[in-house]
Amino acid sequence: MMWGEQMPHSLLMVILVYLPCVTSLRPNMDNTITNMTVIEGRTAILPCIVSNLGRHQVKVVWLDKWKTVLTLNEGRIIDDARYSVSHQSDEEWNLHLDKVKYGDQGLFTCQINTEPPMSQAISLSVVVPPRILTENEPSTITVREGEKATLTCNATGIPRPTVTWYRQPSAKGDSRERIGYTGEILVIHNVTRFCGGVYECEAENGYPPSVKRATMVRVKFHPEVHVENKRLTQMVGKDTILECTVSGYPQAEAAWKFEDRQLSNTEKYKLDIFTLLEDETKLTLYLNIKDLQKSDFGDYVCMASNDMGQAIDRMVLEEYKRKPTTTPPTTTTSTTTALTTNVQTFIQNTNLQSQNFGNKPQGRAGVGHHRQLIDDKRMAQSAKSGDTTENSAVQNTQLSSVCNIIGLLLWSYSVYNVLPL
Repeated sequence: MMWGEQMPHSLLMVILVYLPCVTSLRPNMDNTITNMTVIEGRTAILPCIVSNLGRHQVKVVWLDKWKTVLTLNEGRIIDDARYSVSHQSDEEWNLHLDKVKYGDQGLFTCQINTEPPMSQAISLSVVVPPRILTENEPSTITVREGEKATLTCNATGIPRPTVTWYRQPSAKGDSRERIGYTGEILVIHNVTRFCGGVYECEAENGYPPSVKRATMVRVKFHPEVHVENKRLTQMVGKDTILECTVSGYPQAEAAWKFEDRQLSNTEKYKLDIFTLLEDETKLTLYLNIKDLQKSDFGDYVCMASNDMGQAIDRMVLEEYKRKPTTTPPTTTTSTTTALTTNVQTFIQNTNLQSQNFGNKPQGRAGVGHHRQLIDDKRMAQSAKSGDTTENSAVQNTQLSSVCNIIGLLLWSYSVYNVLPL
């Protein structure tokens, strides 16, 4: 077909239909404002999506709240290394801001140079975790008993943090005690020694981490001395230990005195001091006295002093004496001796009678004495065994009589306390 000739209607219609499709594929952006919140110190990623970019040669720039150009396409314009652009796909042009500061918050704009220009806005909010300012704030305060103690906890953060007070336990393993008060200043009125210890404030605003700060409260008070055993006894030549407990702050200087003389470490005396790790206001003072003599017995004084005053307590060390052994009454000894003597006399008389009975003459006397002796000898041999049996029976009878008499004597003495002899 030559130029100038009439174009077929079918081709004209194709051109007319195609042209509207080409003009509709132009770049597009979401022009609504997006809100974003980030914690100070972290990285903020601000999104920018350009759709239908195709082969359009457009430029993408990021602007801050002062309309300062931060980036152009993927390149950084501002002299701040915290800014960068990620372009992982044809549509993404995200702005990265590392280590965000509170002053970075504001309105950021992603813009393309179309006609008219198109843009997308991001409202960046920065929150600040709580912090406690420790400058010019002492970690330990010291007050006298009866005075007022003021504790301060200067906390900052966005949003403004809430400050809660706690008291740390004195014993390990126990949980801390919450004080029913919130605020940056804690006032303790009419302080006593029992108010001393570690107090802790904790600040939080909903954005971690929360922060804590501890303050030690020391209470100065008059020393107190206590001796548990007011009276102690010990024997001469033995060792003994005296003990007293002292409390006070500042920690008191303690000593033992005897006869208005302060005792020190010698061969005779040994002083030992023990303190408690969990309570620095208390100590125990021991006095070891070796080889006690009579001159060591008397009044001992435990004394303590600090810049708040002094105090004493006393005890008495006495000699321990054994009780004398009790001797039996004289009447009992004399009576027992008499009883023994009488029994022995009775037994001697009984033996004498037995001997006289055994020495009685045997046989007859008269004419024909020689013959009679021969006959008597024969008779004696035959009667020898019979005499032995008779003598044994007599001795048994005598022994039975002696036992009966001794039993009678003992019974009479135990009942009537007299002897029937």
